[in-house]
Amino acid sequence: MSSKKVRVLAVGDPAVEVYVDKNYKILDRWKNNNSIDIDFNIASWENYYNTMMEDFKAEEPNYDIVMVAGHFWLRDFVENKFISPMDDYMNLLPKDYEYEDILPIIREEMKLDGHQYLLPSFCDGHMVLYRKSIVKEVLGYLPKECITIDELISMVEKVDGFKGLRGIALKAHVSEILTDFLPYLRSEGIDLFDEDHKPSFYNDKGIKALNKYIVLRKYAPVNTNEFGNVEIKDQIQQKKAVFAITWGGQLGVVLNEQCEEPEDIGFATLDKPWNVTWSFALNNNSKNKEDAVRFLAYLTSKDIDKLVGSYAGSPVRKSTYLDETERSKCSWYDAHLEMVEKYAKPLPSLKGSGEILGILYEYISKAFNYELSAEEALRTAHKKIMQCMR
Repeated sequence: MSSKKVRVLAVGDPAVEVYVDKNYKILDRWKNNNSIDIDFNIASWENYYNTMMEDFKAEEPNYDIVMVAGHFWLRDFVENKFISPMDDYMNLLPKDYEYEDILPIIREEMKLDGHQYLLPSFCDGHMVLYRKSIVKEVLGYLPKECITIDELISMVEKVDGFKGLRGIALKAHVSEILTDFLPYLRSEGIDLFDEDHKPSFYNDKGIKALNKYIVLRKYAPVNTNEFGNVEIKDQIQQKKAVFAITWGGQLGVVLNEQCEEPEDIGFATLDKPWNVTWSFALNNNSKNKEDAVRFLAYLTSKDIDKLVGSYAGSPVRKSTYLDETERSKCSWYDAHLEMVEKYAKPLPSLKGSGEILGILYEYISKAFNYELSAEEALRTAHKKIMQCMR
């Protein structure tokens, strides 16, 4: 075995599982054709951020490559010098890499202030899934490919309880709830932060948005506040809920062979979704950056992107979306591409985003769980965030 090794820290997600799935042999193919070994470690979403931060601050890091939630974390990590620019290493990408094949909006997310910091793995944007047969029987029509929050609430209310199914499953675990709530906020014409990066959610519109999100809880399973990706998948696969909102990076897993009547599932996006591109970055403290980029050139190549797309649901390259073979396997590609290119809008890249956004996760969860009113939760979150920003 080679003495050279590249060490990767990856986030626990279906799109990442494809890299280590023995049936796909992605790592084996690399190891068989290269003199560089790979140590690929996956940490659960709940533990991922803390594991990564510990490694950034270690004198001797355990990882050369870390996965970054795109623009969500990028500015914070760059300004804290946790990750390195890739500008000087881009010439290591082979000619057949075809960087321009990556969707333009994703290429833009890979950079900050004109410098390349990331290479993309997969997207996570809001996608609405629903049972076509039930929606058609109850409402007499199917949703448009893009729907508003008010349209969603109206449809959910009408289908709730039909044939014993709940109207919607919400991904409202405390570690998921902020991004699940975000489209409701945007539907009122505001965002978490304004153009000057100041909190803009504590006002009548923000309170109205949070109350709309909380209202949907009465049409969801009682324990929807415990739901993450796995629970949402089960709700759709096992026909327990008519509607669900999940990430594009979950669609391949939701519609796998365990899904009941997958042909009955329809797809739409929200008119104000959010999308982030989970990506690979170089740990600034790594002493093995050239080998790391050579490995990433393989892991983010056209061939691997097709595997990520069919396995998990959310590729990042135009060629994958246009490939007729891939399209025949992935019926959601048109809707997903519309979400990424036409409707999704990023959040501002904030310094100190980890601590700031953590406050929002906590207090939105408190409102959803009836521990605080929507007004109290947003007011307290606003106050704490302003203290962090001083």
